[in-house]
Amino acid sequence: MNKEINPTEEIKAFKPNVKDTTIKQYVMQLNQLKRMFDADDYMFLTDFDVVVDKVKDKHFTTRRNYYNSIIVLFQALKEDPELIKKYVDIRDELNTKYRDSQSDKISDKQKENFASMDEINGMISEMEKEVKKRRLKTKPVLTGKDLNLYTMYVVYSMLKVIPTRNDVAGMVLITPKNYPNADKQFNYLVVGRGTIYYMLNQYKTNGTYGQDKKIDVPLPLSKIIRPFLRATKKKAGDVIFTTSTGNAISRNVLSQMLLKTSKSYMGKSVSTTLMRKIVVSHELGDLKKKQADLADKMMHSVATQNEIYVKETD
Repeated sequence: MNKEINPTEEIKAFKPNVKDTTIKQYVMQLNQLKRMFDADDYMFLTDFDVVVDKVKDKHFTTRRNYYNSIIVLFQALKEDPELIKKYVDIRDELNTKYRDSQSDKISDKQKENFASMDEINGMISEMEKEVKKRRLKTKPVLTGKDLNLYTMYVVYSMLKVIPTRNDVAGMVLITPKNYPNADKQFNYLVVGRGTIYYMLNQYKTNGTYGQDKKIDVPLPLSKIIRPFLRATKKKAGDVIFTTSTGNAISRNVLSQMLLKTSKSYMGKSVSTTLMRKIVVSHELGDLKKKQADLADKMMHSVATQNEIYVKETD
């Protein structure tokens, strides 16, 4: 391995069709490892046993992501195939562990933080009361604490209705007229006189579902978002969620804000990932159990039931 490598350039050349955001994630993880080893270059990654021992106490998904980034870099550099295989094997073991953890039953860690929809509604309601008490919708200048409260109220309200991942981080305000010429490196909240909707371009599954993913915002949610935009004096082209100093809230920072907020209100750490599970469980949990019970009585699998027996009637 050449000590003077530029991982961004190497990975980009190896995977020219991969999103820039994905490459940034690879490089960020490689640099985290570099700091852990207090290294000046990436040569330490060639010592498989040392790397595995160094990260053994990290959460298994963190280790999986580290190994995946190493694999991509080594593949780009055409490193020793046997060494790459070692990292692939241990990465695949962790992938299997991850898939098992995503079964019908939530993990012990998630169980501690899994909230009912009533609890989520209660938290949002408490924040709404505080927003009204502080008159944040009409307050001339919002303090840092004001903005944090109002932001979390709006974000959790959005996630309850449209449970995206952290795709609202960095979301830009735009008009319907200007969207066709928008830079597709961003996600947008499109706000017109009588309409409001998401246009998502950068999200985890855009390779499957493509850019320009439109999601309409229901009227009750729009009545929460519009006053926030006015109170924070947002105009077309502005990032919607920012810190008190005007910096865009990143995906990672948004995650930390969500965890801190839910912990303070409910004693539970509810991230976007867990929020997605809470919403889907609330909407479809009983239906899923009912379908499983019916499939058992019919002596076939749920997959067979969906493929052969469930028919649309409209």
